[in-house]
Amino acid sequence: MAAPAPVAVVAAPAAPSIAYSTLNAPAEGYVVERDLGIVFGTAIGVNYSVTFNLQKAMNQAVEAIERSRNQALAQLGQQAAARGANIVLGVTFDTEKEGGYAIVTCAGTACVVKAKPPAPGY
Repeated sequence: MAAPAPVAVVAAPAAPSIAYSTLNAPAEGYVVERDLGIVFGTAIGVNYSVTFNLQKAMNQAVEAIERSRNQALAQLGQQAAARGANIVLGVTFDTEKEGGYAIVTCAGTACVVKAKPPAPGY
């Protein structure tokens, strides 16, 4: 059986000035000015090396998942930036490992947040 052909994985460029949070609300002192909807990113990492060294195989699998996670997050940020967001709230990740593939999906809510005005009397 022939080994599968190598697959080139190109890292997506990072989104400009996007903050990410697993929280569903902005940090204290900030408010959501606009909710721009759900954004997501999906990436498939390929770990096609065959090795009999268990530690090496585990390291390769972890590296494939990390690359996929970073690519999915960059894709999420690009979608958010295209909508005019400055933060993505409620970011979640889902990872599925099937054979030599790692499929990573992340999702969140693109928002525009701003600093709360100071309370009257300060």
